[in-house]
Amino acid sequence: MDVASLYTNIPQEEGITTVCRAYDTFHNNNPPIPTKYLREMLDLILKENSFQFNGENYLQTHGTAMGTKMAVAFANIFMAEFETKLIRQSRIKPIEWKRYIDDVFSLWNKSKQDINLFIQQANQFHPSIKFTAEISENEITFLDTIIYKGDRFQTDSILDIKTHYKPTETFQYTHFTSCHPPGVKRGFIKGKATRLLRTNSSQTTFEECLSNFKLRLKARGYPNNFIERSLTGVRFEDRRLVLQQRKKTQTKILPFVTTYHPAVRGLKEILMNNWVVIQNQPLLKSIYTKPPIISYKRGKSLKDTLVRAKI
Repeated sequence: MDVASLYTNIPQEEGITTVCRAYDTFHNNNPPIPTKYLREMLDLILKENSFQFNGENYLQTHGTAMGTKMAVAFANIFMAEFETKLIRQSRIKPIEWKRYIDDVFSLWNKSKQDINLFIQQANQFHPSIKFTAEISENEITFLDTIIYKGDRFQTDSILDIKTHYKPTETFQYTHFTSCHPPGVKRGFIKGKATRLLRTNSSQTTFEECLSNFKLRLKARGYPNNFIERSLTGVRFEDRRLVLQQRKKTQTKILPFVTTYHPAVRGLKEILMNNWVVIQNQPLLKSIYTKPPIISYKRGKSLKDTLVRAKI
């Protein structure tokens, strides 16, 4: 199931009340910051969203603007209360119900008629929150995966997953000749391959997806040796390790920021070879207590030259 245009269909006052109620409940009605201040802040964010189009000024009066930092949390809290009430009051209930913001995956042991009745009730439960739905006995699309009954389902009743691509996907990856640091290209390849590893529970489908990914990279100018070096360490045997949530270490390293230029090669080596110059300066030594990481900012593109924002 999918909520139709969730962000813009949450009534502002109802959403604010729901968030404030959840805030009080979480803190056992003794929040560190008084709830009235939270309400005032939400009022400012939701009710002062103005924009200009075709010479006319507009003020958003319903829903929250997509892209604001609080939009996801606001929608999540609202939907948490919505789905809790919906399932509690429904006579027909799913075996499993999982939601990611506005996308819902559920398992049922009911007839298709009963499921359609539940969807009908869900669409009558709130004036502006409406669902679209897809029902299947064999496979279903959820987020960027296809969940299906594979070989393991017959023996162990375990569902499998494989990577899902939208029909409009054109695989227009950054071309190898594009002006990006080599590390960005390597990182993108490894990141994409890791995603394939996470979203394929079968070694056969993983290797098939990885093989197709390599062909698409070659079509975008990537040399075979560059691809293989970037994919070092991405193996199906390590899938369980990749699925584990890792604790992020809070290491603060001051970055050395510069604009990337392909003519300037080996910048890190140059910096480290002359690190003694910085260490001999008392002020710089107090700032750079450890060697910095090289951080590149994006250079000016053709779009930056041609496009001019009004504000």
